[in-house]
Amino acid sequence: MKCPACTSTDQRVLSTRTADSRITRLRCCDACGHRWNTVEIGAQNLNRMESAVAAVRTFTSLSKELADAEATHS
Repeated sequence: MKCPACTSTDQRVLSTRTADSRITRLRCCDACGHRWNTVEIGAQNLNRMESAVAAVRTFTSLSKELADAEATHS
């Protein structure tokens, strides 16, 4: 894993929390000191999240098409 701030691979886990079916880890970059969280989820939850993202993308696309159509007819 790379640091999102400096792309160094030198990092460590400061804390780990488990809630529901996910694991949240607080990480710290040893190179620049940047801290960030990562979330690990199970495969079943990943499938549900992928379905939800697909639904949001479809809704966004349809909303844009509707707005474009309304702007054309105005």
